[in-house]
Amino acid sequence: MAYFDTLQATTEMIAVGIERSQAESIARTISKVQGETVTKDFLDLRIKETEIKIEQLRGEMKDGFHDIKQELQFTKWTNKAIFVCLGIITSALIKIAFFH
Repeated sequence: MAYFDTLQATTEMIAVGIERSQAESIARTISKVQGETVTKDFLDLRIKETEIKIEQLRGEMKDGFHDIKQELQFTKWTNKAIFVCLGIITSALIKIAFFH
């Protein structure tokens, strides 16, 4: 992006008959507006940065879901093992209580 040369613009405006104070004011205003203008390149860069962040978050979420899935699988098998052990203990207690 080309930067606005306020001195050159002021000089050119004075040369065509615009008063110095008005020319300086116009040049400052144009310079200020240009400094606040967003370029396509800037927007493209910000979009790319946002896309990268989204992909990183997707990866983190995927990893998080994978971890949760593993924990649920572990819990599922742990619960099954506990129920089997309770069944064995209950059977043993029944056998001891009624068949001893």
